[in-house]
Amino acid sequence: MDDVDALVADLARWAGDDRATTAATSRVRERWLRQQATEDARFAGVLLDLSERGMGVAVGAVSGRTLRGRIAAVAGDFCLVRHDGGQATLLGFDAMVSVRPDPGHRVGDAAADRSPAMTALLVDVLAGLAAERPRVRLPVAGGAEPVVGELRAVGADVVTVRLDGESAATVYLRLAAVGEVTLLG
Repeated sequence: MDDVDALVADLARWAGDDRATTAATSRVRERWLRQQATEDARFAGVLLDLSERGMGVAVGAVSGRTLRGRIAAVAGDFCLVRHDGGQATLLGFDAMVSVRPDPGHRVGDAAADRSPAMTALLVDVLAGLAAERPRVRLPVAGGAEPVVGELRAVGADVVTVRLDGESAATVYLRLAAVGEVTLLG
């Protein structure tokens, strides 16, 4: 009986050692997979996660502005930020410096190694909006006053805006310089 008891004890110890080894290996693999997902993460994927969770965000823009609201949509090269005040801004990825979830919210470490399902580009959306002649605000680099007026046309490399005011002057902006467009209603 002593031999059988010793064998049972050995088997229990071996099983315990095997469970401990398997658990440690599993933890290492899980950590490696999380790390790999983080390294494969894409900015658009992070924006998708934030959008799907309906989280409030603060988006730092190249213009120096901080946009607060929720990401309502993510497309090929831009997202739509719906501000808490009701306005919306089309914001190109190249015009974004950072995105920060509101306090108390966070995206997991394995943030979004995926791309948006919508492949529309900012230029195509702006061209479509131009037909509706919306009032827009376009920040200008260098801290100058933003361009505010009616979006009239979008060409191959130019955006045409009829300025607000008595003179109703027209301004032409390089399309490449337009990365932030707030729709004023």
